[in-house]
Amino acid sequence: MALIDEISKWNNKKVLVIGDALVDKYIIGYTDRISPDAPVPNVKIENSSVYIGAIGLVLQYIQSLGGIPEVCTIIGNDFEGDFFLKRIKELKVEPSGILVDKKIKTPQITRIKAMNQQLLRLETDYNGDFSQKIREKFNDLIATRSQDLGAILILDYGLEGIFEDSFIQKLLRFLKQKYKNVPIIARPTKFNYFLYENVDLIRMNLQKALDTFSIDCCNETSIIIAGKRILNSSKCKNVLLNYLETESFLFSSEIEKVEKYTSILQQPVRSYVAVGSVIMAVLGLSFASGISVSDSVRIALYAAALTATLPPIEFYKTEKLHNFMLTKMNNN
Repeated sequence: MALIDEISKWNNKKVLVIGDALVDKYIIGYTDRISPDAPVPNVKIENSSVYIGAIGLVLQYIQSLGGIPEVCTIIGNDFEGDFFLKRIKELKVEPSGILVDKKIKTPQITRIKAMNQQLLRLETDYNGDFSQKIREKFNDLIATRSQDLGAILILDYGLEGIFEDSFIQKLLRFLKQKYKNVPIIARPTKFNYFLYENVDLIRMNLQKALDTFSIDCCNETSIIIAGKRILNSSKCKNVLLNYLETESFLFSSEIEKVEKYTSILQQPVRSYVAVGSVIMAVLGLSFASGISVSDSVRIALYAAALTATLPPIEFYKTEKLHNFMLTKMNNN
């Protein structure tokens, strides 16, 4: 079957998404003077928007591309948590896997932009007490997910809450016991990638992978060193180090040769915001559909290139991806 036809397999595939919740806020305006209070730009607000980010973006891409997302996360009993939960219900995604706790604050990122430039980024991580009781409740929620899952995504955005070391190890043991033949794809941080032992694929941004080992030189030799170290220390099956504008690299524990993917992007990037999210969504759907690892990565990189050329958060259906891939293939 041709690569472009593989995406038809995604329809109604169930993908469980476990990870950090986040609310993204964008404040857009213009600046025509310096603030009288401090030597900073004075931004006059023209409009603002609020989205569910982190796992919220990934599950929406899974849904828009024909899959069925299930979600497991923790939110606070606050405005941001209420917004996250409301949006999940509007999307008709089953909310029973979302744990609400009054001791937790829902993470948020606020970006302030003017004149097509980001002036300021404000972040709030999980602020609260992730007690043993909360973690046990969360484990119980994960244990009640569907039996007929096609793939599992673990998304750790480093928000200093859910993914402590012992939780990751316990989670992986449980998932491998309950879902013996279900592929697990992880998006770890650069600080804890080695904990995701024996998962089917670890995906990291190429530059962050180099930063993990304090490698300043970005050439093929240094990339291979980083990829091999992640592969060997985690004992996972595959490692994807992706970079939108140059080459991406796939490392496998079963094949010595490193597979390289040239960049598909041939026009200016409009937004990087959702690139990583669509890669994870496509990998989840493709693994759930039994598509080979190499082809799964190739399709995910096509989706990343398409997403980068669209407005910051725009979800699309498989038809749009199909047409994009067809155009790119014909041009090559």
